[in-house]
Formats: sequence, structure tokens, C-alpha cells
Amino acid sequence: MGETASARTERELASLRSEIDTDLDYLIARVRDDVDPRNLARRQPIAVFGTLGSMAAIVGIALASRVKSFRRSRTEKELDQIVQRLGGRLDQLKGRARKRFRDTLKKEIEQVETGPRAKQMFWESATAALTAAATLFARRFVSRLTGDEELRDSEA
Repeated sequence: MGETASARTERELASLRSEIDTDLDYLIARVRDDVDPRNLARRQPIAVFGTLGSMAAIVGIALASRVKSFRRSRTEKELDQIVQRLGGRLDQLKGRARKRFRDTLKKEIEQVETGPRAKQMFWESATAALTAAATLFARRFVSRLTGDEELRDSEA
């Protein structure tokens, strides 16, 4: 009864501040727990190893295709030889027309040499796997971030 309104308000604010600090500490601990790769691998080992495998495959294919395209790049001399074998008269074309012809010929040769769409299919499946893994991670992270359950460390 002897407490004034301002003293009661200060006491309530101090209580709320301590609750907010406790909640922030709890939230930071949950974020650290969710971001830790060891905990993620322990909770979802298949998703983690699938993601790592997909990423390794993507890097391997990217490197292989880069090396392959470097080996297959056609020089102007090779393009001129191809035109000569086919009976063309590339030397009659002037300046930009010759350059455009060579660029078009390079593109058409690359399209023929790429073969079936298996490469495109693999890239699409790898992208789908990465998207699924990222979605799973995001859903788990958000559910743990907004969930009301206790931290696993505090339960043990």
C-alpha cells in the first residue's frame, strides 16, 4: 500500500526487462544451436550428406565442362579450315560479316557437339536437390526459432 504508482511501474519495467533479456539469451542460444553444422548433421544426416554430394557433383561437372570447353574451343584458323573443306569462300567476306559468320559457325558446332540433353537434366536435378535441402534447412530453422519447446541442452 505504501508503494507509489511510479515505483510500481519501475518495478514492472525492471521485471519486463529481465524477461526480455532472458528471452534474448534463449533465442541467441537456439540460433547458435541451429547454425552449428555438427548439430545439423546429427539431426538431419541424410539431408546434409545429400547436399554435400550434390554440391560436389556440381563442382566436378563445372570443372570438367570448363576443361572440356577449353579443349574444344575453336580458333579462327580451324574455322577457316572447316569452311575450306566444305568448299566455302570465307575470304570473300569482309570485316563484320566474316566475324559474324565465324561466331555463328562456332555456335552451331557447339550445339552439335553437346549431344543429348543429359547434361541439362543433371543440372536440373542437382538444382532441385539443392533447393530441397535449402528448404528443409529453412523450415527446420524457422520451426526451432519460433517453437516453444525447450533447448535440448536444458532438457538433458
